[in-house]
Amino acid sequence: MKKNLFNFFALLVIISLAACAPAATTVAPTNPPPPTTAPTAALLPSTTVPPTIAPTAPPTVAPTSTTGPAVEIAFWHGQSTTQQKALNALVDEFNASQSGIHVTATFQGTYTDLYKKATSAIAAGTPPEMAIAYQNDVSNYIKSDAVVPLDDLMADPLVGFTADDLKDVFPSFIDHYPQYGGKVYSIAFMRSMEVMYYNADMLKAAGFDNPPATWDDFMKVCAAVSKPPDQYCYEMNTDASRFATWVFSRGGTMLSADGTAVAFNGQEGLDTLQFISDLFTKKYAIVIAKAFQDQTDFSLGKIAFAFGSSAGLPFYKTAIDQAAKVKGWAIAPSPHTTSNPVVDLYGPSVTIFKTTPEKEKAAFTFLKWLMGNTPNAEWIKATSYFPARASTKAALADFITANPLYGNAYSWLQYGKTEPTTAAWNPIRGFIADAMTAVANAKMTPKQALDDAATKANNALAGQ
Repeated sequence: MKKNLFNFFALLVIISLAACAPAATTVAPTNPPPPTTAPTAALLPSTTVPPTIAPTAPPTVAPTSTTGPAVEIAFWHGQSTTQQKALNALVDEFNASQSGIHVTATFQGTYTDLYKKATSAIAAGTPPEMAIAYQNDVSNYIKSDAVVPLDDLMADPLVGFTADDLKDVFPSFIDHYPQYGGKVYSIAFMRSMEVMYYNADMLKAAGFDNPPATWDDFMKVCAAVSKPPDQYCYEMNTDASRFATWVFSRGGTMLSADGTAVAFNGQEGLDTLQFISDLFTKKYAIVIAKAFQDQTDFSLGKIAFAFGSSAGLPFYKTAIDQAAKVKGWAIAPSPHTTSNPVVDLYGPSVTIFKTTPEKEKAAFTFLKWLMGNTPNAEWIKATSYFPARASTKAALADFITANPLYGNAYSWLQYGKTEPTTAAWNPIRGFIADAMTAVANAKMTPKQALDDAATKANNALAGQ
């Protein structure tokens, strides 16, 4: 293998360099970084574990070169503090493992900052070789003809994925872009998950031994535990990822298969907004007053449920430990009407910019290495993200033992769905949040709010 890799990179040295300078695009949204540690808490009810897979592991040693300088790869990212330290350590480990590729990782600020810098670099004809980006950002890069589709690199016999690799990688970590022929333009080595936090003690006191598995069950719990104004069932953060999760959990989807029109305005979307309306009409729920208020109130025992990212686990644990009001708590997938649970998996991916074939393959080699079991496990232990491969679970055995909530959530990765990759998803998220707020405040009926959001979303899709 090493010999083949050497021959391949020696041959590519003679390829002439080419650069591309596409036009700049619009500004993308800010996305908060995940925490850096995972909590320890009570175990969840048992769930179905995905089948054991024995893949061909990706190489831990990258191609080497003894006849010329290393291929230089600039890797731009938005990981700060502890995450930046962990990422730098992995880059150093990769660089030390071989001499054919040298990666330089550079923190570029928030994801909005990174996007602005990348579009400026694209316009100047000096993009980095690769960057971490959210999918709507990548869509704008594609529109500017600035990034390469990864399908050919994935299938490359020298640096690509084997058939066993593709069986091992969770499908939701590979981003297809339906508006661009369904091609793959970004791949993730990390994801977080939308989960339901619940106060197990509060549920048990009301006569419920398990978290609600269906939306009817959820309403029954709400009726039993709500005691306004001191105690409510749920405190809602009007975020489009909540809405997407609840639509997915009812069997719906957000956009059409080709990404050109909304699909959330069907019965599943109407049922979701009607669910919100019922919660507030019956005084089972309140809207958060400020950022992370639901986390605070959950730690104080004022609400039974909160929905949010699995990346919030350390923050919930810290708040609960400090408040010393809640003892039994855990997480579960969202209630659902589908046969299996559905979880919304989200987070940034890695995209590769158009530079030269040699650099593009070198960048993919590094990305594949990051997705390998050992490097990915090191990253997960430092950040509490979920890894790209099912087989990485074996490398996380000690971590999962110490963090059982994380371990239970790992088994839900098989049920993952992702939000749209279109550039218009950014404004659409705002339209959905406005609809949720309008229904919660009784400013619109569920049907009015849904139609309004769908009209605005279709206009955004038509104009992208």
